[in-house]
Order: sequence, then C-alpha cells, then structure tokens
Amino acid sequence: MQKIYPQLAFLFFIGPVLYAQNTIKGKIIDSETREPLAFATVVINGDNRQGVSSDIEGAFVYNSTSPISSVSCSYMGYENFSTPVLKKDSEIVIAMVRSKFDLNEVVIESGENPANAIIRKVIANKELNNPENINSFKYRCYNKLIYDYRSDSPDKKDSLLIRQKLKGSRLFMMESVTNRKFIKPDISEEVVIGTKVSGFENPTFASLATDFQPFSFYKDNIRLFNINYLNPISKGSLKKYKFRIEDTIYQQKDTVYILSFRPQANKNFDGLKGFLYINTNKYAVQNVIASPFEKGKIDIRIQQQYAFIDNKYWFPQQLNYALIFNEFPTKTIGMILDGKSYIDQVEVDIPLNKKEFSLEAVRMDSEAAKKDSLFWDNSRAEKLNNAEMTTYKVIDSIGKKANFDGFLTFMEKFAQGRIPAGPIDIDLSKTFSYNKYEKLRLGTGFYTNEKLFKDLTLGGFFGYGMEDHDWKCGGEILYRISKENEMVVGAKYQQNLMETGNYCLNTYEPSLYNFRNYIGYQYDMIRQNNLNFSFRTLRYLKFKVDFNHTKTTPRYEYLFNDGNRDFRNYTTTDLTFHLRFAYKEKFVNSMNQRYSMGTKYPVFNLAYTKGIKNLIDSDFDYNRIEASVQQSFFTKNFGQTDYRLEAGFIDKPLPYGLLFTGEGSYDSKSAIIMKNTFQTLRPYEFLSDSYVNLFLSHNFGGLLFKSGKFQPGVTWHNNFGWGNLSDKSAHQVIAFKTKDKIFTETGLQIDNILKINYMNIANLGLGFGVYYRYGAYSHPEFNDNLTFKFSMAMSIK
Repeated sequence: MQKIYPQLAFLFFIGPVLYAQNTIKGKIIDSETREPLAFATVVINGDNRQGVSSDIEGAFVYNSTSPISSVSCSYMGYENFSTPVLKKDSEIVIAMVRSKFDLNEVVIESGENPANAIIRKVIANKELNNPENINSFKYRCYNKLIYDYRSDSPDKKDSLLIRQKLKGSRLFMMESVTNRKFIKPDISEEVVIGTKVSGFENPTFASLATDFQPFSFYKDNIRLFNINYLNPISKGSLKKYKFRIEDTIYQQKDTVYILSFRPQANKNFDGLKGFLYINTNKYAVQNVIASPFEKGKIDIRIQQQYAFIDNKYWFPQQLNYALIFNEFPTKTIGMILDGKSYIDQVEVDIPLNKKEFSLEAVRMDSEAAKKDSLFWDNSRAEKLNNAEMTTYKVIDSIGKKANFDGFLTFMEKFAQGRIPAGPIDIDLSKTFSYNKYEKLRLGTGFYTNEKLFKDLTLGGFFGYGMEDHDWKCGGEILYRISKENEMVVGAKYQQNLMETGNYCLNTYEPSLYNFRNYIGYQYDMIRQNNLNFSFRTLRYLKFKVDFNHTKTTPRYEYLFNDGNRDFRNYTTTDLTFHLRFAYKEKFVNSMNQRYSMGTKYPVFNLAYTKGIKNLIDSDFDYNRIEASVQQSFFTKNFGQTDYRLEAGFIDKPLPYGLLFTGEGSYDSKSAIIMKNTFQTLRPYEFLSDSYVNLFLSHNFGGLLFKSGKFQPGVTWHNNFGWGNLSDKSAHQVIAFKTKDKIFTETGLQIDNILKINYMNIANLGLGFGVYYRYGAYSHPEFNDNLTFKFSMAMSIK
C-alpha cells in the first residue's frame, strides 16, 4: 500500500495544475483569400509578455495557468484585430483585413537605426546558425505541391465554372516523402522513398523542398529562377538594405524581433523584400518571409520556419513557396503553384560514412511510386482536405483516359533529343540537320529502347544532303554493363561528314541547339569503324577509350606532303583516351535519367590520341593531346564570371583535317553569339598544330544600370588565342594563316534591350553584342574589325 502513496501524491499535486490549464487554439487567415497568415503576432489578455507567433500555416496554440479573456493579433499590412474569448471558446479563427494605408512610407529616424544593431548580431552569428555548418545530420521530409487557379482571381465567374467542371478538385497535386543525409561541408544525398502524382500511375519525378528555394536562408545569395538575390543577412547588406523593427514578441526567456527589409533607394542590385523574425537565442533566424523586390511576370514568395533542436541548433522545420502567375492562362484568371515541405525525424552530429553516399544528390527509390495508403497516412504531416482527396479521384480518372503516363514517357525521351515510337526511338539530331556544306540534310536516326532490350541498344541513321547530293549512313550497337557506374561498351560504323578540326575536345556533337554546327562549310568524308568503352570511377572521373580506323577523303581542294609522298586521301588508325574530372559535380536522377546540376569547382577535360602507323594500313604515327579547364562562379555584388582555358599539341605534321582549325564563329549570315569561340574570327581562318586559347567573360547582370523596367544585362568579353604550325609547306593547294602571335578580341554584350512577352509567364529578352578585333591580327579598316551579334534570353523579370 505504501508503494502507491508516491503515485497518489503526484496525482494530487499535478491535478490542480492540469485543472488550472487554459488553452486557446486558433488559425489566422486573410479575410478575402482565406489563405493562412504565417508568423502573425498573437498577444493574450493585452499583455505583450504573453504572446506567441502563428506557425507557417497560420495556426497557434497558447497555454496559460490564468484565464484567457482576450486575444489580439497584428500582422504587417493588415488592420490590428482583437476579440474577447469566452469560456466555451477553445478554438477560434481570426480573419484579418488588409490595411488601406501605405506601408512603404518613409520613416525618418534620429540616431542609429536600432534594427541595424540586431542585423549586425545576426550576421556575426550567421556561420554558427547555418544548419549546413552542422557536422552531419539526417531527416525525413514530407512535400506537398498543388497547382490550381488563384482563389482571388479577378474573374471569379470563370474560375468558379472551371472548379465546377473539376468537381471541386485542384487542377494538379503531387506528394513525396524523402530521406536526406548530409556531411559538412557539401556531401548530400536525398532519396525519394514515396511519390504520388495526380493523373499518373507510375510517376518518375517528385517534388522536393529545394525545388524553388534554398534549404536555409544563410547563403550570401538566394537563387530563385536563375537570379541571384542578395541575402539581407549577408556581410555588407546594411549598405544595401533598409531594415525596420515592426514588432517585438516575448517568448519565455527569449525575445523575437520582427524586422522588415527592403532594398535602399537607388541601389542597383537584385534584392528581396519581406520580414525576418530574429530570436535573441543566438540571434538566429526563427522565421522568414521573402519575395523579390521588383515585380516580375511571376510573383515568388518563400517562407521558412526554424526550430531550436537538441537545445543546440536552429534547424529548418517547414519550407513553403508560392509561384503566382497573375496573368496566366488569361489576364483575368491567374494560377498558383503552392509547395509545402515539413521536416521531421531530425538527427544531428551522427556518424555517417562518406563512402555510403550515392553519386546522385537526389535519386528515386525503385519502389517510390508503389506506396500504399497506409504509407501515406503515416507520412503526411497533415491530413488531406476534401478538395485534395477529390483531386486524386478526378485527375486520376482524367489522366487514365488521356494517357498522362504515355505523355510522361514522351517527355522523358524528348529531353534526350528523341521521340518514342513503340520499341524504337527517333533521334531528332539526325532527323533535323543543317550546315552550309550540305544545306539541309533529309534523313533520320533510330534506336531501340527499353521496351525491346533493357541494356542493349541497336541504332543507326541515314541522310541525304540537298547541296552535296550524297548519302550518309551509319550503325551502332551499345551494351550497358552498369547503370550506376555508367559503364558502356559499344561499336559503330559511319560513312559521314566530319568538319575539319572536329576531333577530341572540339567535337561538335549533333544538336538542335548548337548554332556552331550550322555555320560549318569545310568537311572531310570519313568511313570509320569504332570500338569504345566508357565508365565512371572515383565518383567524379569519367573515362572513355576509343579505337578508330578511319578512311578520309577531303571535300575541298587539298594535298598533304609528309616529305615522302603526296596525300589526297589518307587512312588513320588510332587509340584515343578521354578523361573528364568534375570535382563534386552534383547529379539528380529524375524521369529515368541522370542530370548534371554542375559544380562550383573547375571542370577538367583531357584527350590523348596515339596514331599507329601501318596498323590496318594506317599512314601516320603521331601523338595528339588536348586539355581544357573551365569554371563558372558567382561573386556577391560583382556578378558571374566564366572562363575556359584550352590548349592542344600534335608532335608531327598531319593533314589539314586532323589539325586545329575550328575556333572561329564569325558568319555574316548567322550573327548569333556562340559561347567559347572567337566572335570576330572566321571558321578555318587559322591553322595550327599547337595552340592555347582563353575565353573570359563577366556578367554584371543588372548591377551597372537599372531604370524602371529597363534593366539590361551587361557582359564583358575578352578572348585571347595563340597558335603555331610546325611545317607550313606540307599543306598545299589551300589558303590558310597561322597565329604565332597573340590573337585578341574584346566585346560588350547587352541583353534584354527589348522584351517580348511570352504567355504572360516570362519575357524573351533580345539583345546584342559588339566585338572588336585588335592587336596583331586586326584588319586595316576599323569597321572590318567590328562584329555585331544578337543574343536571346528568357527571364521572369
């Protein structure tokens, strides 16, 4: 009996305490749109020290030992709200009304702005509070994305009619569950363990928390739609941003300052506006609401909420984003893409093995699309509402009738430059082909796909040049040994045209979007047998070896003399090794493909060819080596820099077609800027057996000039080249020059001079570049050194 007394004593003690607890729950919403208002300030009984913030869904809970008689709520841009609380009220909904006053008025402050002192502390603690500076962590994340008509569309009648046709469902919806693990500084793997997409039975894609926003708000630049916005808590931001204390919340021992931020006047940079909720516990970001300061075709809004875990770290708890299409599909009916991500099961400072991380930063589990209802019931952070449940029923039915999965397969292939036709894929690069020698080539290419063989591919192509009146054809067989290691062995034959100088690093692969292919006019006809083997090793190293036997016939007047005999046609047998090293290159596996997301580090390429004389009637023995390094990086408050340094060397005289010739891209009828080429140099203008080229450009974006909606992007180009030809007399019956002095050109590219509206979701920006050829190889006449070219770019601004 005595053993029961302690338990009874505990119950007697805690009973009155529990009985005295007073709890109020609520949700804060916009009175017009009914959308939740995240991080609103809630004050209990008029006492500022009894308060709480609504969460990212607008919900709040407050427990008190004293009776709750009133609830007051404030939110930037809205009228203050206060309501009495009755004893029967345990849960309330507060609908706040938008303020009619201008919130952007100029406030003149005497002395130092107190908000600046807070921001200084935030910046000083930024590295400490950045979750990606934690030694290691892992978590689970539930993601939900909804695409639908805006609830506040101006034309409510039309949107209501569409809603009725969809039986009250959303237009589109998808969910996913992912597991992510991370080791400092940047080793990351996220596995999609479940995905569910309305209208699709077997989706091969999924939504992620970081689709349209960064994982945390601590990077110097926040990248949204390929635009680098300066973070208001980056070093030096006090010179760019205007901060203001809007409210203060007291949460137990901590104080939360609500700061508004916006770019200062007359500052040329891409900035954000919004609110920072700064907790005095480590002066960390507790909540953030941000959107681009300058309004574009798409309104972007991001919201992030952090929680203090293990009494040590601030860690993201929920990440939301919204993309609002105000005038799409029509100017009266807008659309919204609303994404929410909930992070839980967080573990920090745990032992993780780098070797156990996949090459792919994001990958799809093979069973992800096959999860049952029990999995989703246990994984969802919130239950689906009636409209969301109806979405799956209605859109799944439509998707089955319209064969959405078939369309997905088509898009997967189209992304690879192919069109599926049953067990065969049509190769678009072989179907649509043009150059200045053949003009239009009529033909096509075809390959077997996974419907016929899983790892074996058979293919071929044929085409007829309308200008040279000649057929080209080829066949290929590939066998994939390992998908994970990209290990492939293959063999092919081709009777085809090869542009002079088009070997190793400068191989212009067939592509619809490579404009350099279209201006080629000097070709050799080759008949080539090839054996190849390629694989990936050491994560970032891609290796390929080719064994080639090639018979070449120049399609231009030319003779080569090696000192012993003249060659019109020639035969080569060679062994070529290709290496590509991209340190910490990130890959995403989606839609049954591995996509490279690039790397911030330099990318190295190396190609070595050994020509073997007398092997299968080969005419030449030689060594050829080429190498390149290139990188693209963004510097805060300065812009993006791109460079490519390349060099090549051949140890013995070789025929024209095997030398280096193709650095130029000037063509009077194709005035388009082509990256990593000399813009004022004609194709084949110089001939070299050794060379060094440097292509350097810097994009200032809108940092130099902005005037209202007129915001041209400015890029400065500087290109340099040197070359040498060891035996000029070996090349006969053809005109050429050598560049044994340094070739130089400079250029100024101005983008977005003219903007053309594209479907009310983006602008097609048209611009131009002016390039000037100077130095040792400049032309006598000034105008002959000038080249004008055009540029195109898509932007939401």
